[in-house]
Amino acid sequence: MFDSMKGKVCIVTGAGKGIGYDVAKLYYSLGCSVAVISRTRSDLDSLEKELSPEIGKFLSIAGDVSSNDVVQSFVDSVYSKFGKIDILVNNAGMRFRKEFLEISRDEFNEVLNTNLGSTFSFCQAVGPYMIEQKSGRIVNMASIVGTLGLAELVAYATSKGAIISLTKSLAIEWAKHNINVNVIAPGFCETSYSENFKKNTALYDFTVERTPAQRWGKASDIANACLYLTSEMSDYVTGEVLVVDGGWSAW
Repeated sequence: MFDSMKGKVCIVTGAGKGIGYDVAKLYYSLGCSVAVISRTRSDLDSLEKELSPEIGKFLSIAGDVSSNDVVQSFVDSVYSKFGKIDILVNNAGMRFRKEFLEISRDEFNEVLNTNLGSTFSFCQAVGPYMIEQKSGRIVNMASIVGTLGLAELVAYATSKGAIISLTKSLAIEWAKHNINVNVIAPGFCETSYSENFKKNTALYDFTVERTPAQRWGKASDIANACLYLTSEMSDYVTGEVLVVDGGWSAW
């Protein structure tokens, strides 16, 4: 079904763990060349070890995606190595829980620079390459928190809501270049932050009970959604928010 993915060149940010890790694995398993970036070198080494990639089909760089210079350098390196960029998955992000009046401006800016800023920078960096080749798929990772809001997550919610608006505007602007730009809004997922979250038993139990599917999602659930939005199955889908949350936002 996904034979057309073979030979595609995919960039996945925040690929050191969680959703990005599973997205990179899925694309590689389908015959894609994969370029990944994350802050932690050891996480990327673990991914490479698991993939055991063929020579010339994998590129990893440890770097801070909130830096525009790092982003541009990485994207240029990807194009130099592979000669094209077909898919971009903007997954890198950060979050913390604090009441609104306790959040400093520096903390707020750090979240925006990492989540929204990196999405902006990566889209700008890959844009000229995709426009030149007259094709491309971009998936930006938001959250149900960006559409519904949750207490003590103001900075995170702001960044994710802005990513949704960025995506819709860019989808309109780049449709004429045959570039599809969509966003995924995951619900609660079993990723790197979930073990710490589960320490608050009452909150964790509430999220499970509140979810119609009666479970948290898996990173692979989000990876499968990414595949749909970057395959030929979604040729006529752009500017959309695909919510993957087990029914949380259906209430």
